[in-house]
Amino acid sequence: MTLEELSVLKRIPIMELRREELSDASEIVIDLSKSQNQRVQSFLGQTKNPFAHNVGEYILQIGYMEGAEETLDDRMVLLARKQTFILPGLKPGGM
Repeated sequence: MTLEELSVLKRIPIMELRREELSDASEIVIDLSKSQNQRVQSFLGQTKNPFAHNVGEYILQIGYMEGAEETLDDRMVLLARKQTFILPGLKPGGM
């Protein structure tokens, strides 16, 4: 995949994505014992669009920020905390 192709895929609005043109996230397997470069190449080889995937009945569109200091794990914890405030009957900080 060229940088130009990646740039085009990155700019596709989520409402224009078509499920049949996306990979299923559950089928992507990355060997963590490989080098970072090999893992990236493996990921790109297994996906049709590295910025969007089918996840169950949803389309997940992914954005990457250059220079961000937070890890994906940090962002997932933040998302989980926000979700607890949304669920009815739960109070902040407790279940």
